[in-house]
Amino acid sequence: MKSKAAWVGLILMAGLAGADESMMEVIPLVNRPAAEVQALLLPLLDGGDRVIANGSSLIVKTNPAKLSEIRALIQKLDTRLSNLVISVLQTSSKTAAELNAEAGISASANAIQMRGMLGNSEDLRSRQQHQQLRTLEGEPAHIKIGELRPVQNYSVFDSGYGAAVSSSTQMVEASTGFAVTPRLTGNQVLLDVEPWSDRFQRNGHIETQSARTTLRAELGEWVEIAGNANTEQSNNHGFNSFNQSTRQNALRILIKVDQVD
Repeated sequence: MKSKAAWVGLILMAGLAGADESMMEVIPLVNRPAAEVQALLLPLLDGGDRVIANGSSLIVKTNPAKLSEIRALIQKLDTRLSNLVISVLQTSSKTAAELNAEAGISASANAIQMRGMLGNSEDLRSRQQHQQLRTLEGEPAHIKIGELRPVQNYSVFDSGYGAAVSSSTQMVEASTGFAVTPRLTGNQVLLDVEPWSDRFQRNGHIETQSARTTLRAELGEWVEIAGNANTEQSNNHGFNSFNQSTRQNALRILIKVDQVD
């Protein structure tokens, strides 16, 4: 019959043998955030495996065979993020088919040269707003060009001696822009995009158009996110005259993503 000390020794040896079956390694990453790669690895781990995100590296604990597989997979996942230029065109004169047939519109004088910079151009005669920004795939980005105007507010109140009027000035903003998160899938890009356009009217009111959608598009091709079309027609009959006028207002929101690596 084995002594208590012998049993303890056997348990310790079994524990050491179990510990020898796994190993730990710190694997540095060059391009991708550790948390992003960790999330992709978690479904592949067995019960005793561990992958910990540690800034720009991963701490992996598993058996030697599995460690080799994980190391090879991390090397494939840790690819360089692509630089993308995202263009949004809000126009009353162009369609996506027309732009694609013309091989796209040329970049404005404010064309992007560095990550984080943006450009904006506007043609008031054709109601055309062209905005561009540069970002990395998977990174949320936004652009916003706006105008502030003072608006006078009036209110009537009882002063105790009769009605009185007070006034105050409020700054109101009308802006045009879009927020977007692009994700590459081969030669296509998946976009979560939210464009908007505010315009001051002559009466002080603000005309607003906005959209929010998720869509898939080919790289380098314009696609339409949203649009509206309003037609107004009036007829005036006189004793010896006839006048007719028609006004059409169509505004489309188009988007295009180019890879610039």
